[in-house]
Amino acid sequence: MAISTQLVSVIIPAYNAEQTIAQTLDSVYAQTYKNLEVIVVNDGSTDNTLTVLKGYCMPISILSTENNGVSHARNLGFKHSKGDYIQYLDADDLLMPAKIEIQLQALVTEEADVAYGDWQKFKIENDQIKISETIEREIQGDLEIALFTYFWCPPAAILYSRRICDVLQWNEHLPIIQDARYFLDAAIAKGKFVYTSGIMAKYRIAQSNSLSQKSDLNFVKDLYENTKGIYTAWKGDLNAEKKAVIIQSLRHCINRLSVLDKGLAMEAIEFLLQIEPHYLPPEKGLLSALSKMIGYKSAEKVAGFKRALKL
Repeated sequence: MAISTQLVSVIIPAYNAEQTIAQTLDSVYAQTYKNLEVIVVNDGSTDNTLTVLKGYCMPISILSTENNGVSHARNLGFKHSKGDYIQYLDADDLLMPAKIEIQLQALVTEEADVAYGDWQKFKIENDQIKISETIEREIQGDLEIALFTYFWCPPAAILYSRRICDVLQWNEHLPIIQDARYFLDAAIAKGKFVYTSGIMAKYRIAQSNSLSQKSDLNFVKDLYENTKGIYTAWKGDLNAEKKAVIIQSLRHCINRLSVLDKGLAMEAIEFLLQIEPHYLPPEKGLLSALSKMIGYKSAEKVAGFKRALKL
């Protein structure tokens, strides 16, 4: 199959992106692969984003909505797309020139659904791109567990087939880690993944409007909701390794929530005990010792007070 016949839809959610959207679009139109459809969803911007988009020198489809969040914007953009393959791209990130061509060729050749590659973190200093870190790695071990526990790359470094996107939905209830969940959902849906080595994209860091930097509590809430959702998805095939990583994630959430939101921490404890009614922490220490004497739930209450005192 000649890849040049394959239409790639580039879907860009944009909220108050007047400073970055033109550079992002420039990276799209600098692609060596030219059969592109570019859709920008103006997500209720209150700055000059829409003016920049209307004045951009290359053809783009603009969809304007009220501010409903990045996941809603991506879902809307996908509904209006016609591409055989889908490139999601944040309004401040950049694609490398051959990115789409390389990953599209890999998807077609391997008959795969998800191509992912290496990427770089960057920021702008003195009007120049400054690379702060290069991430080069391939997923190791169980795919679903890797994506749930440690492996992440930005949407810019990924290319999806339409057939996998047709069975996925961007989660509008996860405002912070929705991109990690979508990536994992593609694996849960049994999409075939292929790794393309080499730098595929640049991911902008240290943005002042980053949701995950605004609130530690909101971030941990997202982690907890995501963990519950993944447990539900895995429940029918919950092997020992999957069960262990679910509990590990809940433990992390409980640790942070015991300081940030005690009510939600207790809910998370109850949820963990539904999965493992007689749970005992495996590590040595006060929590483990107390759990053996008074039970995990009561031991966590004591541990929560101790954590709060350390603040």
